[in-house]
Amino acid sequence: MGFFDKLFKKQEPVPVAQEIDKTQVPVYPMIKSADWRGIAHATSQPFVTVEGQLNLAIVFAQDAGDRFEYITPPDLQKPGVQENFDRWQGNIDNYPYEIVLSKAFDNQVATSSGEDHSAEKILSSAFLAEACEALKTDKLLISIPRRRCLMITSYYGDFNLLEDFFRLHFNAWKEDGYGNEVITEMVFLADKDKVTHAVPLGFRINVYEKDGQYKLTYSTMEDDLFEKVEQINFQNIMERRKIPVTL
Repeated sequence: MGFFDKLFKKQEPVPVAQEIDKTQVPVYPMIKSADWRGIAHATSQPFVTVEGQLNLAIVFAQDAGDRFEYITPPDLQKPGVQENFDRWQGNIDNYPYEIVLSKAFDNQVATSSGEDHSAEKILSSAFLAEACEALKTDKLLISIPRRRCLMITSYYGDFNLLEDFFRLHFNAWKEDGYGNEVITEMVFLADKDKVTHAVPLGFRINVYEKDGQYKLTYSTMEDDLFEKVEQINFQNIMERRKIPVTL
């Protein structure tokens, strides 16, 4: 199993159907694309809005064994459900995780992947503070391209580190073989307390093979995205394109 598989692949458990009590089963936030078909029915709050259009929302899920059930507005009118729903922040704060530093990247890239709510740990200030400490930085760059995928590095990384980081991000976003639902092609910026911005990068990194070697190419629809300099400045691109999140 390669490094990329170790980062993101999860062995799926055999599903077991069960009825749930919405007053008792823990409620967890789940980041969803605005085009998710259940968005009109679930209780949600905006997370990322791009040019006035909702792009990502936070919905609220409960584990029903073979599926997730989502809190709906009518659910919140039922006795006991609102009280259980109100515990969602504490639930994600306490959701188990392990921050793993990658030796392949000289401990400059961290992952915490493989569990159902891994991506949503970015909504926990305690987790972000620990990630900052582990990576020795005060500003994080975060990738959550798919469900159960979370990869983090320092915003201040050099060109080679960030190019590798974005390459892995785009690979995970494009790779359907992992069986994880797509979340977003965007990346996120955070400090030790909260996620502050989403960044639609405006480019993609593609990998192709030539003469037995793997080569990287960039593609973009924006002629002025890359500055006319020898080396791409990723921080400059992120600063130009970042969007405040709603939390």
